[in-house]
Amino acid sequence: MLKYYRHQFNSVCVLADLLALLFSFFLAFWARRDLLPHLSAVLASRPMFGFDDYVPVFLLASLVIMGTLFFTGAYRQHPGVSLTLTFASNVKAAAIALLLTLALAYLLKLTFMSRLFLISFLGLFVIHSTVLKHSVALWFRRRATAGKDCRLVVLVGSGERAQKVAKRLLERPELGVRPRGFMTLGRETEKEGISALEALGVANLGNVQALPHFLAREVVDGVIFCVDTQDLADLEELFLICEDLGLDTLVAANLFPHLSAAVQMERLEELPLLRYTTVPHDPVGLFIKRILDVSISSLGLLLLAPLLALIAVAIKATSPGTIFFVQERMGLNGRRFKCIKFRTMVQGAEALKDHLQHMNEVDGPVFKIREDPRVTPLGRLLRKSSLDELPQLWNVLRGDMSLVGPRPPIPSEVEKYQRWQRRRLSMRPGITCLWQISGRSNLDFDTWMRLDLQYIDHWSLMLDFVILIKTIPAVLSTRGAV
Repeated sequence: MLKYYRHQFNSVCVLADLLALLFSFFLAFWARRDLLPHLSAVLASRPMFGFDDYVPVFLLASLVIMGTLFFTGAYRQHPGVSLTLTFASNVKAAAIALLLTLALAYLLKLTFMSRLFLISFLGLFVIHSTVLKHSVALWFRRRATAGKDCRLVVLVGSGERAQKVAKRLLERPELGVRPRGFMTLGRETEKEGISALEALGVANLGNVQALPHFLAREVVDGVIFCVDTQDLADLEELFLICEDLGLDTLVAANLFPHLSAAVQMERLEELPLLRYTTVPHDPVGLFIKRILDVSISSLGLLLLAPLLALIAVAIKATSPGTIFFVQERMGLNGRRFKCIKFRTMVQGAEALKDHLQHMNEVDGPVFKIREDPRVTPLGRLLRKSSLDELPQLWNVLRGDMSLVGPRPPIPSEVEKYQRWQRRRLSMRPGITCLWQISGRSNLDFDTWMRLDLQYIDHWSLMLDFVILIKTIPAVLSTRGAV
């Protein structure tokens, strides 16, 4: 019910984008054929392909644009979406369409592809789509504010959650849901809540026992139960009445009031489940993240193969022992895997660790020494430049790690974690993260952990991109490298 207006709005937005694509295509074609040649002698001298030649370009670019808008959540907005956000999502979709279309044109040898036409078409689409969708949003907002086609709900309860629900609905008319009034549970403790709801302008409809009679004679589209968990069992009969009447029934009860986790609904066949999570739940975004991991790591291993071979030869030539240092690390939710790095220490360095504990320069369970005597001269160079991490591209390709994510700890470190620190294992570990670009070993252990949790709480593909870009100067400056 709360998504009623949003579904309508997004359906109209899809139609608006299709119209914007068609209009932009015809306008760009007309400009290329009839307008621009008169303004530029260079364009006038170039051959002009026929309308049919541009249709594949239109179809390909349109498919990419619509797909990008869909997968990035542009069609999951509400009528209150800002003009800036609409424009930004259109620019992102157009930019991706431009890059993919030009790449495919190069691979398929489409010689008739006009970059000027493509850029004009996509630029016009951004303008037309933004104007159309913002106009649609304004129209929906005006309808909602005027109360047209709104869904009317009755709130059951008068406590803090009922007040929050009422306030949100009143502040967000673009949701298309209005409180018809509220009903109390008939308790002395409700006086303060009743006064607060009445102050918001929500009508007091009396005791909840009168709900069946009220529903039988008034226009109501749904009921929202804003009560404590222990009260739900006493109200089961009212749930059944709402079900018999075909009314939407929503529950705003807080089952675990002290949890800060996000709550989501899932379904195991016919069984509804509530999902409490503190990690990102964006299946499409995480899928794209994995696709990028596989693509970039495989390409990186191919392009860097000569450098990897050169480093391997140098390690073998400068110190006895293996080329790679393979160590058990802990990944997603405690899964163990073999993490691969170029060996930077003398052979058997782990056995010497206990004798060097007094030199540890990092607090917490992590062991790091700035001038570690076990590190070879070549190893020191590899560590300073972070080249010793390159073999972990294989871990990324296998799925043990990601390009961006909290660094994978060793099991002995995890055993010493406080409970809140273990949450960093709730996301796939990575080669680089916020810690890498914020000072690395110059940071204390708690700050390191909090940066990892900050990454998890605010994860997005854009954040990954920013971290990857900032990793380059961080590595080149060798700041905090040990």
